Amino acid sequence: MFDVEEDTAPAAEAEELTDDALYCARCGYLVTRRRWAFSPSGGHERVCANPAGRLFKVVSFLEAPGAADHGPPIEDFTWFQGYAWNFAHCRGCSDHLGWRYTSDQDPPLFWGLIKDRLSSLPK
Repeated sequence: MFDVEEDTAPAAEAEELTDDALYCARCGYLVTRRRWAFSPSGGHERVCANPAGRLFKVVSFLEAPGAADHGPPIEDFTWFQGYAWNFAHCRGCSDHLGWRYTSDQDPPLFWGLIKDRLSSLPK
């Protein structure tokens, strides 16, 4: 687990961290960086429920080069008004990391990633 605003790793682990990288918790692939955290309305971290009632703690980022989007954008059941979404998968292992959001609003694109699918330490 990680904290977007500050790293709380012990001193020994902090020395190993050379930057603000966040990795896929499953395979260790570099997904995004803390500095790219973004706060859409409602804050940079929120708890969201899908139509089946499954809860996700979602953290938003303006950039996530280690994630790839999959499928056509969908406007139904969006957690961010005015944004369409499609799935986001890890480029390293294809694990579901969250969602990519697009709109004609500002910003035109951001990533909503599932917090426990990210790690501050590489594998």
